Amino acid sequence: MHVFGYGSLMWSQGFRYEEKVCGYIKGFQRRFWQGSERFRGQPGKPGRVVSVFKSDEPNSFVHGVAFKIPKADEELVKQRLVERERGYDAIETVFYPIDDSGCVKEDRIVLEIFVSNESGSLYLGAASERDIAWQIYHSKGINGSNLDYFLRLTHSYRQCFPSHSDLHLEQIEQEVCKIAAEKGDSLEQLIGQIQ
Repeated sequence: MHVFGYGSLMWSQGFRYEEKVCGYIKGFQRRFWQGSERFRGQPGKPGRVVSVFKSDEPNSFVHGVAFKIPKADEELVKQRLVERERGYDAIETVFYPIDDSGCVKEDRIVLEIFVSNESGSLYLGAASERDIAWQIYHSKGINGSNLDYFLRLTHSYRQCFPSHSDLHLEQIEQEVCKIAAEKGDSLEQLIGQIQ
């Protein structure tokens, strides 16, 4: 069994794995459209976390990490992920591994991904990059600030995929930087704390 990490699973798995492979899935898009009232927000004041959604563009892709789960741990990992990923649906798709130079390898992996349930109570939907950044900057939950989540995601993404970009993440990051500048906060110092 393989599990796809495209958000916090990229840096905080909470399970053992035998192998970690960077790559992508096709036909999906990663968006900060999912609310979090527990881990990165509070009831009535949700933070925003990423989810993947089916895309109208069949060649769109989401970069992430495939984790191979030891056979003996599969049921436990499934249970933990179902609890952790509340408001998401699990589906199977094909994962395309890439090598260190960013080239696609020949082998493919069928794995489970968690996609947002758009009819769920924590589905927030689209908003402007500025509004998303503002919500991220000011939300906090039991796992810490939503800003910490965002900075860890962008850091993990750049570590795994230095030659690839995610326009949605980049546009929100630009707005986060503007908010930090407006507030006189040192975003560089915050980024330094997670590295």
